[in-house]
Amino acid sequence: MIFADIPRGSGEFSYVNGVLGQHPNTSVISCKGIKESGCENASSLMLNFIVPPCTDSSKPTDMCIKELSFANSAGKMEKAKLLYEVATPKILANQSAKTPAGGGISVWQGPAGNNSGGTDTYGVQIGIRYNIDYNPQTFQPGVAYVFGFEAEVIPVSFKSGSQYKLPGGFQASNTECAWNEDGKCAVRQEFGSALPISLSFQMDSRITGWLSGRMKDTGIDFSQLTPSTNLLTVTGTPIDIPMGYADLTEADLAKNPAAKETFAQAVPQCVAGVTPWACGLASISRPQSDRLNWQWGPYFQERFRVQSATPTEFAAFEAKYFNTGYAKIFQQYLKTFPVRNSQWKILGLDRSGFREGNWPTCITDSTKFNGIVTTNAMLNDVSPARFEDGSLVYDVAGAHQAYDGSVFKGTYDLVMSSSVARCLYNFTSAPIKATISIIASDGTVQSVATEAVSERNGWLSLSAKNFTFSAPTIKIKLSQEATPTPTATPTPTPVQTAAPSATPAVVKKLTITCVKGKTVKKVTAAKPTCPAGYKKK
Repeated sequence: MIFADIPRGSGEFSYVNGVLGQHPNTSVISCKGIKESGCENASSLMLNFIVPPCTDSSKPTDMCIKELSFANSAGKMEKAKLLYEVATPKILANQSAKTPAGGGISVWQGPAGNNSGGTDTYGVQIGIRYNIDYNPQTFQPGVAYVFGFEAEVIPVSFKSGSQYKLPGGFQASNTECAWNEDGKCAVRQEFGSALPISLSFQMDSRITGWLSGRMKDTGIDFSQLTPSTNLLTVTGTPIDIPMGYADLTEADLAKNPAAKETFAQAVPQCVAGVTPWACGLASISRPQSDRLNWQWGPYFQERFRVQSATPTEFAAFEAKYFNTGYAKIFQQYLKTFPVRNSQWKILGLDRSGFREGNWPTCITDSTKFNGIVTTNAMLNDVSPARFEDGSLVYDVAGAHQAYDGSVFKGTYDLVMSSSVARCLYNFTSAPIKATISIIASDGTVQSVATEAVSERNGWLSLSAKNFTFSAPTIKIKLSQEATPTPTATPTPTPVQTAAPSATPAVVKKLTITCVKGKTVKKVTAAKPTCPAGYKKK
């Protein structure tokens, strides 16, 4: 059982693939653009757009990378220099389909000290995945919808060779290269001094809602450029992400029915025509941040049955199986590969990529940017934090040790719009307070060496560091002091400047008798009235 961050399909170049025919008799072809080169009759399209760097002629409606910056040793951010855009195939924007222009990975010059290869070159790879369905029964036939998004800063060195070619069509990249160029291979390096990095880019407004990431000390700056584009700046420090595995013996399986049933379900898939990763005990594999780590277990098939269940039935399913996935089943067996894996990455998914469950629209409203959660956990749930019993709940898991054998210390950062927090809790505009709890897998509360909470410029930032694994649950409780009721200012007694007036007349008071059943009350006042429920006698 292997857990590693694997590519989610963003690829290293822009492409359009068309699906011809109807299920089950379909074929996939490569196109040069939407409704071009054989895709005119496609029933659907699968598209990948690499976001290019901005130019002097870029408009606010364009999707492009505005700026990459690195912190120097004094902590000041310095802009990197754009060197070039890799000459992979380009795709024109399509207004009717609502898709942007697709370009190539951009290569930047930054500090050599932040690159373990000793070079000063970095790639910025931002990929947006869209789908287009032409079926008239769909919500918006012919209009692209966002399927996923990924942005990454990659430190690289280069090596030359005639075997390296620009990719295109269905051509796969050389696996040793972060990306290929003609005669050149970009070899991924680790981050060196791991100082903060800031990436600013113009982005499709449909890529909002909730993001996750691989960094720490995360900061966000967000503004709307046009109705279709936003400007997003994400700042954070690269982190090491353990690559893990679970190694079970027959004796382990005999003691763990859930693990045994999980592997038993995989064995029948070992038939001709099935890809190797889906076959057998030793080849079951999940990416580190995949939502199915929290759902895909012995009860996965039942998940399909409850999709049409009543709310009561679905709630019962969630209560029993919601956290019975790979992460929880194999947490006690997790170990770390002795290989460093540093990253600076942002990930966005549509609702289909979230763990199944019901999140308040406060969190999932895709018309605005709501928040981002980042962590260095081996396994983390990419879904928005769950809102349970008045707390935001987030799941992580991993091995106890880091790649170098030391005790692995976890980091967790949440940056959330203050308006989302106020929506969740029905808060007023008063300042928000928060407490962070790390609940170990045995139910005990861990002490956290570093905890920080702040609210500034409309964003609530929370951070927890130095907690340990295997599978802690992070709980965030938000609160605020009650807004005090304003005290009326007493009216000052006027200063008399004239002669005193005559003695005021005495107000005559009356007394009435009020009854309610056998209860009798007397009320004395200038204009007496009976209390509610009483009648004058």
